[in-house]
Amino acid sequence: MKNESERERTNPSRQRDYWNALAADYAAITRISADDFHYGPQIPGENALHLLPDFPQGASALELGCGGAENSVWLAKKGLVCTALDISEKQLERARALAAANGVAIDLRPAALERFEDALGGGEQFDFVHSSHALEFVDDPGPVIGAMARRTKRGGVVMASSVHPVFNGEWTTGAWEDDGGGGDGAEESQGVFLESYFNPPDDIRDDAFGHVVSRAWPVSAWFGWFTAAGLQVTALAEPPAVEDAPYTSADWAAHGGELFAIPSTIILVGRKT
Repeated sequence: MKNESERERTNPSRQRDYWNALAADYAAITRISADDFHYGPQIPGENALHLLPDFPQGASALELGCGGAENSVWLAKKGLVCTALDISEKQLERARALAAANGVAIDLRPAALERFEDALGGGEQFDFVHSSHALEFVDDPGPVIGAMARRTKRGGVVMASSVHPVFNGEWTTGAWEDDGGGGDGAEESQGVFLESYFNPPDDIRDDAFGHVVSRAWPVSAWFGWFTAAGLQVTALAEPPAVEDAPYTSADWAAHGGELFAIPSTIILVGRKT
């Protein structure tokens, strides 16, 4: 297990190259609905979870790591004024096409998560700042969550979802001797092997699209980052998988029951007090 000083540091330019190369294939194999607010792959969306407040018409929203900006499109169709940022120009092209197809206007801008404030003017603030499954691609989510809170109006809401630390363990099959008196051999079971919950292994992806690192942190770390940023946590969810998820693909849907047994995503919602 690597300690913090041994961890590979993320490189924003490599991140941009990776997501630009992946964008077309990702769109072809993944279905993300713009008719629901998604929190992560293969889990329920806002239509089922009800984690967010009812935002009034004309409220402002900022999405970080937007990808195809499906969540911003969903919000815009409800009357919110939306800004969405992503490091990948190719993903932003997809977002523009989706917004046009849904008849909504979204202010789309290129930006790395760690420097997203550079893409915003002055001290612009929003009623809702959100990021779904993007913060796992930064070295330290704490400062980003702090910046998200700075860009949130007093009384506004911040939402972040990311990889659950248990999910970065290794799904494995184990066996043990039946000690129930009358059994005749070993019984088999499946579960997750995680050497350290407090230091989950990185998900390092080296493939035809390039190189990228995804990280997970304990639930207490996320809670601490929210409270340190002056946010009152109003919801914390670890939902199991569902069959009709708003964000899915053939690979995610073929999880073999794993995602009914362990959470893949952690969701936090906080209000700026």
